[in-house]
Amino acid sequence: VCSARVDIRSGDLYWLAFLQLSCPRTHVPCRDGTECVAQEYVCDGEKDCADGSDEDGCAQLCNTPGQPAPCQSHEYPCGPGACLNASLVCDGRQDCVDGSDEGGNCSVPCQQPCAHLCYPSPQGPRCWCGPGYRLAKDGLSCVDIDECTEWGEGACSQTCLNAAGSYSCGCLPGYLLEPDGHLCKLTGPEPVLLVAVQSEVLSYGLRSGREEALLATDKDRVIFSLDYDLVERKVFWMDMATESIRWQDLNSGKKGTLVKGVRSDCIAVDWLGRNLYWTDGAAGQVLATRLGAAWQGIPEYTVVMEGDLDQPHSLVLQPLAGLLYWSEVGSHPRLMESTMDGSRRHVLLAQGLGWPTALALDLPTQRIFWLDEKLGGVGSARLDGTSVKILKLGWVQSPFAAAVCEDQLYWSEKKTWSVQQVNKASGKNRTVLLKRHGQPHGLQVPIWVAPNPALPALLGTNGCAKSNGGCAQLCLPNP
Repeated sequence: VCSARVDIRSGDLYWLAFLQLSCPRTHVPCRDGTECVAQEYVCDGEKDCADGSDEDGCAQLCNTPGQPAPCQSHEYPCGPGACLNASLVCDGRQDCVDGSDEGGNCSVPCQQPCAHLCYPSPQGPRCWCGPGYRLAKDGLSCVDIDECTEWGEGACSQTCLNAAGSYSCGCLPGYLLEPDGHLCKLTGPEPVLLVAVQSEVLSYGLRSGREEALLATDKDRVIFSLDYDLVERKVFWMDMATESIRWQDLNSGKKGTLVKGVRSDCIAVDWLGRNLYWTDGAAGQVLATRLGAAWQGIPEYTVVMEGDLDQPHSLVLQPLAGLLYWSEVGSHPRLMESTMDGSRRHVLLAQGLGWPTALALDLPTQRIFWLDEKLGGVGSARLDGTSVKILKLGWVQSPFAAAVCEDQLYWSEKKTWSVQQVNKASGKNRTVLLKRHGQPHGLQVPIWVAPNPALPALLGTNGCAKSNGGCAQLCLPNP
């Protein structure tokens, strides 16, 4: 069974022979050899391989496939791959299928100096520990399990606090812990997804699913990349037909042109420093202009970075920290970071990338996400470039823009004319939110800023937020 894939940019033709399937190191092949699934999907209770082979023999597996599953310290190994609660051992009734939990030395009394409890067993008395602990190497004492460290992001969606024998999850300001004790949800108004579909910008309620048209341009114009100004409630977008960046005030409906004579795949708003940034892949530049600028026939913008930029594409900002992140999709794809004035530039990630065409920041977890058009998957890493995680997902085909909200990752898919979502940690539970006649491009999940008493304090964290940093024209933050 063979197939072919064409690399559109280089014109190269790749033949894919499924009988000789090669999986990335983070994935494992299905038994039929037709696809790869992430290692996290093996034995998770859900069949991800078409033949279901990722869930075969799971009773005999632990975290390392092929190794016997160790029972916890309060459990008794009950035959191959099964565990029995220690309180049921030597109780005069056979609970294991093979009866191995009874007989033998069950009558020998417990006299060991166990830290927690001692239970009789057919092999003689044994020490065991309560939930949240594991038996130490001496076989007597118990050691606390640090779930926050060992389970990583699987323990809590935001903050995790370890405790003796347990742990607890917490949420950042503006979020509320759900009844499950793990997931954090935004408080306040319903979060919405802003989506550019052809010549319209739609608002999609992430709780209610309610759709609303926020603005529309001429039918022959396409709204490309977009972003939102949290302070003045303005939507900014790239208009490729007129090679201009335009805006509309959602309060008054007033429209305007910020700058003309530009072409960009991605724009991003610094709502604290009051600037707008964009990438120019053809020229290899990152540029910026003031949000309050008005087109008067003369371009008023500056080149923030150029030289040694290999087709900069997607762009995201962290205004509170004064940092800028972008992807490059040239011959050596990479993820980059710098301060918003273009200084202190360095490589965040340069391996395992194809065409990282869509970036999104998840500030509560301090991670950056990307969708890879060439490799067909979702990747994420901490903002220092560590803890890289890559999931190969067949439905990621031609992503344009991405956004993260709570535990979900959203993106626009050009090839299928749809907006989709998946769980940001597992890549599962894919849902198509929008699919209509019209190609989606830019999308954002703005956190609406109502009259907020904390806003003046936030403005003080950005050097350009107060009096334009004392600059006569453009001020670029350098924290």
